[in-house]
Amino acid sequence: MPRSSTYEVVLDAGLFTPTQLQATAVGRLGFQAGTRWMRDHVGSHRTLVTRHRVGFVLWAWELEYDNTLRFVDADEARVDVRARVRGPRSSQLEVETTISGPAGVAARTRAASVPLRLAGDRALSGTPAGLPEKLVAAFRDDENERSPHRSQVPALRAELERNGERLTPDPTDLPTFRVHRHHCEVADQWYWAESIGFAGGAREECVRRHGRSTPELRRALAEGIRRIDAMWLRSGQLWDLLQVRTTAYRHGADIAFVHELGLAEDDGGGPHAIVVERT
Repeated sequence: MPRSSTYEVVLDAGLFTPTQLQATAVGRLGFQAGTRWMRDHVGSHRTLVTRHRVGFVLWAWELEYDNTLRFVDADEARVDVRARVRGPRSSQLEVETTISGPAGVAARTRAASVPLRLAGDRALSGTPAGLPEKLVAAFRDDENERSPHRSQVPALRAELERNGERLTPDPTDLPTFRVHRHHCEVADQWYWAESIGFAGGAREECVRRHGRSTPELRRALAEGIRRIDAMWLRSGQLWDLLQVRTTAYRHGADIAFVHELGLAEDDGGGPHAIVVERT
């Protein structure tokens, strides 16, 4: 059976919206959970970076909210996390996390990261590479999956564009966000969970602008988000000025928001991330 790490976290008001755990908080708790599993069973994040010259860059993330967990419901939550390597050359690390309260699992996430061979500089620059064999050997047979993780974002976005009913016009005067140091990790690149927050902020701006003419959009604020699928194509750097292009769709019973995050001054390199939120 794949190994797990289980522990409790104390809940504070800063982790919540009025209706649920904040998505950025879930992202941070999930990243901490994956880091803890690696420390418990393979090696600490610090050791991997400093001794083995191995880093990880997040590529795809899924969040699904299940049972209700609000600030008034509990003093602590239980975190359960498992991890495995994926791909024919151990080219991905996949981490699955659940956060549970009194009513059961409140949020579940799946994160797929790409290992990097680090150059050894302060910026932690690196190139994609399979995990070294001595690290792969620390995973059990049932923690090694030859098929790769595949992001749902491209197919989901295509489905919304093809079969969804668009609810908002082409956006103008796009929301912008500057990447400041409190948005970054140690190498002065954005901490990926903050980009989930940028997308959430763009959704709120979209509802503020169009909620009067399209009242059903307000549900995304009143009731919260049920599902998030995100894919990162390149990271934001310290001082980058980002803009978020948001389009809202009706798709069956869902309202969906597609956010494309990129530089305010396009450098021709394409978007940094695509985030799809669904009610």
